[in-house]
Amino acid sequence: MAQRSLILIFIVLFVASAFFLFWKNERELDPDQGKSWWTLAFASPEDPENLAFVVENHSTETAFQYGITTDKTPVAKDTFIVKRGETMIITPSLTAKADVRTKITVTLGTEKKEIYR
Repeated sequence: MAQRSLILIFIVLFVASAFFLFWKNERELDPDQGKSWWTLAFASPEDPENLAFVVENHSTETAFQYGITTDKTPVAKDTFIVKRGETMIITPSLTAKADVRTKITVTLGTEKKEIYR
């Protein structure tokens, strides 16, 4: 009888720990759970003239600013809102030129990210 109750206790502890680990894993995989981050990338990396870019926001702040610079000269500037958990494609009215270096700088609060064409 003691052996049977020991096996039952082991099974209960195993099942409880398995449920806890699955729950913990799901929480860690959630990009918004206790985290604050955002990403910046070109929408069409294979097209050298397209300046459209993608912002994915997983932070508590939502007010972004961007600036486009060609050969160290600012040519465009704007603001946009991306809510937490959303992804937005921003399409500037400019196109990149093949012989000119173009930089897109996106700022959220004090954090700044840049991508280049």
